[in-house]
Amino acid sequence: MHDAPTTPGPAAGPTTDPEALADLAGAVVALAREIEFQHEHADYIPLTQTERLVLATLDRRAETAPSALAEQLGLKRSNVSIALRGLEAKALVARRRSSPDGRGVLVRPTPLAAQNLERLRARWAEVLAAVAPQALDTAPVAASLQEMTRALVERRRTQG
Repeated sequence: MHDAPTTPGPAAGPTTDPEALADLAGAVVALAREIEFQHEHADYIPLTQTERLVLATLDRRAETAPSALAEQLGLKRSNVSIALRGLEAKALVARRRSSPDGRGVLVRPTPLAAQNLERLRARWAEVLAAVAPQALDTAPVAASLQEMTRALVERRRTQG
C-alpha cells in the first residue's frame, strides 16, 4: 500500500489517490479483456479491437475522412487503413470519393454495421449484467469513464 500524496492537486479528494486511480485503470483493462473472452461466439461479425474502435467512432461521426479518424483515435493512418479494408471486406464500411480528382475518400458505416454494433453492445450488456453487483448504478460509472476517456483523448490531441 502506498501513502496518498501529502500535497493535494487541483481536485483534492478521493479521485486524486494514485493507488486508487492505478487500481481503477487496472480494473478497466482487466474488465475489457474479460469481456473480450466472453463474447467470442456471439451472433455478430467478429471485429478486431482496432476495427471495433474505428467502427464505433464512425457510428458517432457518420461520414468522415480516414485521416480524421486516425487523428481522433490517435492511430497511425496505416493502421486505420488496414482496419477500414477489413471493415469494407465485411460490408461494414462503404467508401466514396470526395474530391473531383478522385484522391480524397470519405468512409461511412453501412446499415449492417449499425446492426452489428447493436448486437455487440447487447452482448456486452448481457455479459456484464451477469456479474455486475445488484446495487451498482451503471449510468454514473459509465458517464465518469466516458468523461475520463474524452479528457485523455483531448490531452493526447493537444500534447500531440
